[in-house]
Amino acid sequence: MQGRDVVTRVRVIVAIVVALAIVAGVAMLRRGGETAGAAEVTAANDKAHTAQVVEARADERAAATVTQSIAARTVRIDAQTDAYVQATIEDLRNALADVPPAAADAALPAAPVDRLRDGLNVGIDRANRAADDAGAARGAGQD
Repeated sequence: MQGRDVVTRVRVIVAIVVALAIVAGVAMLRRGGETAGAAEVTAANDKAHTAQVVEARADERAAATVTQSIAARTVRIDAQTDAYVQATIEDLRNALADVPPAAADAALPAAPVDRLRDGLNVGIDRANRAADDAGAARGAGQD
């Protein structure tokens, strides 16, 4: 009977070794699949991240260009406004200088301010039209 016990033990040992080999093989295949899947996910994430970075950089460059354009336009408008104010001040000085001196006892003559008033009204009308045009353009852009 001992011969049968030895054969049975050998069969049990072989069965255990085969079962362990199968379990080890399944574990290795699963581990390899997880590693390959992780590599694919990492590659996809890297690709998506790169695309987002490229898009963000393009947006950043566009914003910088718009900001520079706005700054340049503001400088031009400031220069034009300064020139207009200086011209208005010069017109006012000229209108006051054109007033003839009055005698000591006489009432002061009226200053010739019609030209100055007309120039100021033209400037105000121009500014109002520009504001209306800007408001209309802003309103049209919201549709």
